[in-house]
Parts: sequence; structure tokens; C-alpha cells
Amino acid sequence: MIGITLGDPGGVGIEVTLKALSTYRKNFTVFGNKKAIKYYSQKLNLKIPAAVKIKDIKGDFDIGKISEKNGRIAYKSIMEAIRAAKKGLCKGIVTAPINKKALHLAGFDYPGHTEIFAEKFSCRNFAMMMVSPEMKIVFLTTHLPLSSLPSVLTKELIIEKVTLARKYLKYYWNLREPSFGILGLNPHAGDEGLFGVEEEEIIKPAVRELKDEDFDIEGPFPADSYWNFQSKDCTIALYHDQGMIPFKMKSYGKGVNVTLGLPIPRTSPDHGTAFDIAGKGVANPNSMKEAIKIAIKMANVGTSDTDIIS
Repeated sequence: MIGITLGDPGGVGIEVTLKALSTYRKNFTVFGNKKAIKYYSQKLNLKIPAAVKIKDIKGDFDIGKISEKNGRIAYKSIMEAIRAAKKGLCKGIVTAPINKKALHLAGFDYPGHTEIFAEKFSCRNFAMMMVSPEMKIVFLTTHLPLSSLPSVLTKELIIEKVTLARKYLKYYWNLREPSFGILGLNPHAGDEGLFGVEEEEIIKPAVRELKDEDFDIEGPFPADSYWNFQSKDCTIALYHDQGMIPFKMKSYGKGVNVTLGLPIPRTSPDHGTAFDIAGKGVANPNSMKEAIKIAIKMANVGTSDTDIIS
């Protein structure tokens, strides 16, 4: 059983979910506002599959705009799905997009899905990985101000995230020995210390230590030229935009966000709430389809994530 949270009811989450589920005959549980589901279903002539069970998150909602009401429904949907997963009722969770500002207006001060799931499952070591047919990118940090990055970048952080990523890539993507390329923080990857010391003092020592443990890893690479020749199984990006800009340029609309380190699979499409097209019937469901496919694949591998991250 895969659970799907429908995200912000004012955005395109319900639309892309209904479109994506139209190709399935499997049982799913969706967590969201039933009034909003019926609204979009009727307005856009999208059927609610008979095999889909709806866990209703009651409340009023606003269409196409940021609001406290929408943020509250989105957060409660996530919490209901997490509770269901902890009870063993869901083997994986797919999350439709939320709006961070709406979440904050509702009193829930989280930077995103990843941090909510990590906190509620008491996960200390977790990471965001973006996946598409073209590339896989694991992020050392996610929704963090750039001004804070130098203070949190450590050798231990790099080793921790790369080790976690290797376990997932081996287990779920069947890569016998995944190769990694790690990006630099500074222009030209510091140019031997001329433009910053983080590469020499933090990143290179981490790479050497990982190599000593038989990791296939190279770098740090200059982030501006790396993407022209990258051939690694997985790239380690230091911060959000360093990885997300090239990912969305090459993979937007078919990429999937996967959270590493949770006791269950959690995936999400690579787009936001798209309030400007909410209710217009033009939202592309392909990324949501891929998110569901990957969640099913991971859930069916055979053992829980706790077995591979322990």
C-alpha cells in the first residue's frame, strides 16, 4: 500500500495525482481534503479511481493562492500519512507539493517535506536525492541560507552523506559500487586555496578518507564546468541551487525527490504548487507518475530501510 499526500489544496497536487493514478488499478490511500478532491475532479473531469481510499483532512481551502487554511490541511495530510506508515498501513509515501509560506502561516515552521519526515521519524542522518534518467544528485544541505553554509560544511558531514547515499544506491538502484563526484564550494573549486580554503581543508580530506574506505569518489570539481562532462553515478552537491539548477534544466518534469535515511520510502515530484495554473487542467503529471513508480519500486524491494541504514 502506497500513501499519497495531496499537498496544498490550492495548487496542482490533486490534479497531477488524479491524472497519475488514472493508469493504476492498485490500491492507494490519499491523504487530503475531500471537498477539494471532489472540486478538482468535477471541474477538470478527472475520475477518482475506485480503488483509491480517501483519508479526509477536513477544512476550507483557497484556490490558487497562499493561505493559512491551505497550509494547515497540507500539514495535517502529512501527519496522517506518517501515522499510517508507523502503523504499517503504508509501505511508502508520495508527497504532492506544499507551499512553505502557507505552512508557516499555519504555524508549522519547517523548510520543507524532508525536514518534517526526518523529525517525525527521529532520523538524524538523512539526505535529499534528486533522481531522473539523466542524473542522481545528493545534497549535503537542503533549505539553508548560503551565508550559513561554510559553518556547517565539515569532513564528517560529507562522509556521513556519501556513506548513506552509497547504501541506498547499492540496495535500491542495484549499483554494485556507485561512483561519486563531489562539487567544490568556491569558484574553480578554490584553485588550490587561492579562492577559498574549504576544498583544501574540508572536502579533499573527506574524499581521501572515503577513498581509503574503498569508495569510488572524485573531486572536488568546479561546479561550473562539471556538468558538461559528468559521468558519475551520483553527484554530491553542497547546497540547494548548486544541484537543483542543472537538475531542473536537464530533468524538469520527469525528476523525483527521494528522501534517504527514513524507515520507509518517501518520494515527491520535482515541481511546486504552481498556483498560477491551479484548476486549469494543464498541469503535467509525469513527475508525479515517476514519483509513484519509484515509491512502489522501493517499497517492493523486500526489506525495510532500517535494515540498510542501521
